[in-house]
Amino acid sequence: MNDGLTSVLYIEDSPLNVIVMEAMFEQRRDLRLHVAEAGMPAWRLSARLQPSLLLVDLNLPDCHGSDLLKLLRMRRGWAQVPAIAVTADSDFDALGAGFLELWAKPLDVRKTLDRLAELLPPPRGGQHVGAERTAPPPLQAGVIVDPAADSPRREAGMMARHKQSLAPRQTDYGWMR
Repeated sequence: MNDGLTSVLYIEDSPLNVIVMEAMFEQRRDLRLHVAEAGMPAWRLSARLQPSLLLVDLNLPDCHGSDLLKLLRMRRGWAQVPAIAVTADSDFDALGAGFLELWAKPLDVRKTLDRLAELLPPPRGGQHVGAERTAPPPLQAGVIVDPAADSPRREAGMMARHKQSLAPRQTDYGWMR
């Protein structure tokens, strides 16, 4: 899954929230948004990814996002990947659970895009997509950001998959909507 773009893994079970985040990522064509609807699909996808950022909803259908983060941190190379809790629970102790910060839902589009630009700076004029970049500026831990979604990169079949996800279905890890 290396297409030269910087990968971001978004773990979210709400199709509407995924569509909003995808819309935001459309503004950042240097980033590739990978989506998992629950903990088990995220774990499976993590075997093939080396993301630069994790965006994790907390109330997933098969686990809590903080428990999933602990599991993902055991993957080789994932211990230092910045992780953001994306949740409506603004009282959640994101720092105590190992997250860099908390983005409160509903997300503010402009603030979300600005924070993405700080965490994952876009390539400069002379750099091509996927070129080596310097490390992002030091991060301010404990900041509660109120990001919203405006335009992420759509992968083939993404919209159809989310429309299908509205109907309950049996999966290998239980029932899902």
